[in-house]
Amino acid sequence: MTSSTSPKRSSSPRPRAGRFVVLEGMPGSGKTTTADTLAAAGHTVVGEYTTPGGATIPVRRHPHVDDDNAHQANWLIKHQQVTAARMNGSVLSDRDWLSALAYAASLGDRALLAARASWAHGHLTAGHLTVPDAYLIVACAPETSIARRVDRLTPGHPWSTRAGLAKLAVFYRDPAAAIGRVHPALAAELRAASWHWLPAVDLGVIRRHVTALLAAS
Repeated sequence: MTSSTSPKRSSSPRPRAGRFVVLEGMPGSGKTTTADTLAAAGHTVVGEYTTPGGATIPVRRHPHVDDDNAHQANWLIKHQQVTAARMNGSVLSDRDWLSALAYAASLGDRALLAARASWAHGHLTAGHLTVPDAYLIVACAPETSIARRVDRLTPGHPWSTRAGLAKLAVFYRDPAAAIGRVHPALAAELRAASWHWLPAVDLGVIRRHVTALLAAS
């Protein structure tokens, strides 16, 4: 008579994912420069726009302002890259899907904001996007933003106009509140993150705040 035994289940706990921090805020505030500096220092950084292989796409090759599918696909690709990278430690992302909602807010387009909020919530529910552990929102005045990007402003983009940047600045003062007016469920998800704001400051201050957030337990 033979007997069989069921294979024992492993008692080893699943590895805990590393911290996930997102740099968001006004264009020209120093986010990408900070991300590049931290990447050079050995931190794991996922760029603003990336190829499927994980390479950061230069600003001049970003999708056209009207190529909505390409912009939205980028946030989904980045989620996969962040998820994989977190298995090895903390990860910083230069923007995430919140930027898609920020864009709609900068147009003053409530219907577009609601549509993008619904899109984001659907993908969050499906596990195709995630809410980070922490957001660091960096501010700067619309005039400063334009002056710092004068050689790379995009015609037709609201972030290339003072009016659009003014609306964007209002959104970034409290993104969850702005989103809550069109999609309360998504706003509730966002409030689970730790939110941090910085005024217009030098790059060293931004870098120190990001490093502290990545190291937080």
